[in-house]
Amino acid sequence: MASALDLAGVLRGLSAEELTTRLRERSVHRPTVVRDAFDLAEALLEASSVRDALSRLDRTSLLLLQVARTPGPAAALLAGAEPAFDVSDDDAARALDRVADLFLLLRDGDRVTTLDAVAEVLDADPVLARDALAGTPAPVVLEAVDVVDRQAQDAQSAERLFAVVVEVAELVRAVADSPARELAKGGLALPETRRLAEAARVDVDDVVPILAAARAAGLVELGPDGWIPASAAESWLLASWSERWAALVSAWLDALPREIRSILDQRAETSWGDPLETFSEWLFPAGGSWVPERLDAFARSAELFGLTASGRPTSVAVALLHDGAEAASAIVTTLLPAPIEKVYLQHDLTAVSPGPLDPALDGRLRSIAVVESAGLAATYRITEAGIRRALSDGETEESLRAFLTELSSTGIPQPVDYLLTETAARHGRYRVSTLTPDQLDREATVFGAVSQLRSDDPALLDTVAVDQALSPLGLRRIDPHRMLCRFEAESLYWTLSDERYPVVLEDAGQEPLRSPIRRRPKRSVLATPTDPIGDLVARVVESSGDATEEATDRAWIARQLDAAVRGRLTVVVTVALADGTTSELQMEPTGVGGGRVRGRDRKSDIERTLPLSSIVAVATPQEA
Repeated sequence: MASALDLAGVLRGLSAEELTTRLRERSVHRPTVVRDAFDLAEALLEASSVRDALSRLDRTSLLLLQVARTPGPAAALLAGAEPAFDVSDDDAARALDRVADLFLLLRDGDRVTTLDAVAEVLDADPVLARDALAGTPAPVVLEAVDVVDRQAQDAQSAERLFAVVVEVAELVRAVADSPARELAKGGLALPETRRLAEAARVDVDDVVPILAAARAAGLVELGPDGWIPASAAESWLLASWSERWAALVSAWLDALPREIRSILDQRAETSWGDPLETFSEWLFPAGGSWVPERLDAFARSAELFGLTASGRPTSVAVALLHDGAEAASAIVTTLLPAPIEKVYLQHDLTAVSPGPLDPALDGRLRSIAVVESAGLAATYRITEAGIRRALSDGETEESLRAFLTELSSTGIPQPVDYLLTETAARHGRYRVSTLTPDQLDREATVFGAVSQLRSDDPALLDTVAVDQALSPLGLRRIDPHRMLCRFEAESLYWTLSDERYPVVLEDAGQEPLRSPIRRRPKRSVLATPTDPIGDLVARVVESSGDATEEATDRAWIARQLDAAVRGRLTVVVTVALADGTTSELQMEPTGVGGGRVRGRDRKSDIERTLPLSSIVAVATPQEA
């Protein structure tokens, strides 16, 4: 078998890129104390780190490690193990690559050998003994799902397939209206969690997984003000229902842990309840620390996406795992009702959609209405604030009336028509803008104002002046048509809008602007996240190349001998003689210090002391 000394030599020869990639798959405890390849080798071979790595290996990989304890050709490793389960050549090759990448065994050309420290951890658990690994067959699948059962499951899950798209969409729109504040220590603030739960019409406990699904799909991102829509959100909201679902579930599938994917690859069509857990425990015999937890998380997320019904996979789930998101999306399309293009406009200002409204029509209707209920059937309520916002965003009274006429199956009821006419007539009576530099110099230096409110009708500003709800703004009138404010224009705009004033935001040229995003107080600035693995790799690489080649070689020899002392290893020492020749000495070092190494000569069985300056190479007996 191989030692930490051998592993250190391998680590020293890897590029920074390869070392980083492979270490991200391993648990390196206390990475900050690692200074060079020897420290890293010791950290990787700590029992706790090895146990963590073994817990994520399947039965084939663990058996391969047991067999490789006797060094030999890679191609013949499992030939004599005769496992009681099927192992193809491809499976064996993948397992070999996996354990080698995790630094659990070493390759020397075609020969492989398991590291000593790994063997010790394997010996500590009877479940991981060679005979136990090879002699336990896979659990038998005792259930089968017939076509009728599968169809019933599909029908049962159809509503959930649609609901997850609605919930994510509502959450994305909620953070578009106002960023969701993130705590400095991480996680959503409780008031924000409740707000998003209300917007998405879900339980508070479901907000985090739904936000995670939106983030994985690239629909939201964390900005300075909190969670906000990402660049892909707008096009996703306009896509078809099945396309939106496919984007969500594809991202979810890509983010599944490697171990869960390997389980599903072999048990996609059986129950995802107890039978899947039983198979998982067999497949990952050292995975008792994570199997139940990850399977529970997987089961919850699978239910969230409508992939299971009563714990059993639907046709959509099977197609997703076997054929990909496109095939699954095609089935989803058949399970969901076709989008509709008409609603019922009613006298109480509501619009009732008897089925899923076409996404483009849904988006435009939302510009003038709030959603009172969402799902396969939805109810919208047209509001004055919504119409004002649409007018500020470029709509006109005529364009909105034409839209509602085309959308409605029942025409435009008189109350809706009246609200549209009156709101359009009053729109823009109050105008808010940021003071220009000239205005600041001329009239705001004493008062400290930064924004202004103006109106063509002085009587309208009289109303504002006596409105007690607006007194915190400290508005000061400077002429019949204008008032100054010490708060920013956006704050002034939203305060007036909340009090139902027909206000618009305008630029320096008095041209209307789109309604601004309502911003929340910025979260505390977080410290720049550190990358322990990246920092570790940088130190290891620097320790091998920050000095002259001779100095680096001397340091390497000293560390090799020191590791041999601590590991009580026998090494082959190459010594430079006075006549320019070299001689090899097989010895077991017992101490290194004062520029010398002491140890027992294994051949003559006597103690020797050699100057470090005369040693030109150190190797293990296998390498010599």
